[in-house]
Amino acid sequence: MKQIQRILAQGHFDGFCLIYALFNGYKALKNPEVKASDFASKNSHSWKRVIGSTPSLHNFVLGEGSDFGELKGSTDVKLKQRFVGTCMEALTDGVRYKPVVSKVEISDLTTIDFSESVVIICVTDKAESENGQMGDHWVCIIGRDEDEGKYLVACSFTHQRYGFTERQDAETKRFYNTTITYRGLNRTTIYPDNINRISIIPS
Repeated sequence: MKQIQRILAQGHFDGFCLIYALFNGYKALKNPEVKASDFASKNSHSWKRVIGSTPSLHNFVLGEGSDFGELKGSTDVKLKQRFVGTCMEALTDGVRYKPVVSKVEISDLTTIDFSESVVIICVTDKAESENGQMGDHWVCIIGRDEDEGKYLVACSFTHQRYGFTERQDAETKRFYNTTITYRGLNRTTIYPDNINRISIIPS
């Protein structure tokens, strides 16, 4: 029998999944094997800086952080892309490398070299992971399973909704807790203007 979660957790009210997706992306690129609690403790100053620079913070708190309804349009897309860049700059401030954020297309996902990058995407409520529907939600793709035809995804809400399912990608050594099939990401399951590839290069 499937367990039903009865205790509220991150994501029930807020829209902070975008920020979690970005932090998971950065962690996957730089410190994949570090415990989440240790990473959070060491990077609490970065979290504060990102929260401090978050535009329309009340929208995130009210659960509208990943809302890309028709009324948002191209202006909101540009703001989200700028925000992704700002967050990554805050995370890499004071170190000897810098982030490179670039917009990519859905068709690029099957050819991206994940050994040097991650991809932050916003899925729609029609998207389905290996566990089921995800809702409007930001996640981080950390790699691909070519044999299975699946993307390996770090999701900030999977633990709360579906339990502990972390696995390590043998190729990138990064961790993921759910997957989405190649066919599962298309123009109805993903917001196509909000696919951001992130890599880190020496400064």
